[in-house]
Amino acid sequence: MRKRIFVVLAATFFTVCGFAQIALEPSVLASGGGYAETETMSISWTLGELVTATLTGGDMILTQGFQQPADIGTGISAKELNLQITAYPNPVADVLFVKFDIDRTKEFWIEIQDVTGRVISLEQHKEVFPGDIVQINTSNFTYGVYFLKVFTPDREQSQVLSIRKL
Repeated sequence: MRKRIFVVLAATFFTVCGFAQIALEPSVLASGGGYAETETMSISWTLGELVTATLTGGDMILTQGFQQPADIGTGISAKELNLQITAYPNPVADVLFVKFDIDRTKEFWIEIQDVTGRVISLEQHKEVFPGDIVQINTSNFTYGVYFLKVFTPDREQSQVLSIRKL
């Protein structure tokens, strides 16, 4: 009798699991938006997306609040600059050093923001040579976390680091 109940329950469980499969279609919850398509391109947009969250379950990831195309491609521009910066010491007391590991001389902007996004410092450096170290005075910053953003004038390349002020 127990074996028969177990077989019935197992069969019911697997039947329910088989019918419980779902297919997710891309959709957007927003206050406005649109979609247009021609032979050579398509464009979609939204306005006032209401929710931003990422949900995971099993082998699925659902990101809400941002449109994501089915195929996200990447490319490398011919004028790509190998940008790698290092900021030290971190945490910093009075002076932050930013080292540029780049392959050629280039103009850069250095921006420091607090955690609310307010720009605390913005400096232009017209000629930064490979291996240059730029000093940033942080003595007037209050204690906390800041974001150091280094970018080219055309904003084609940027790097962001988290800095902690002691």
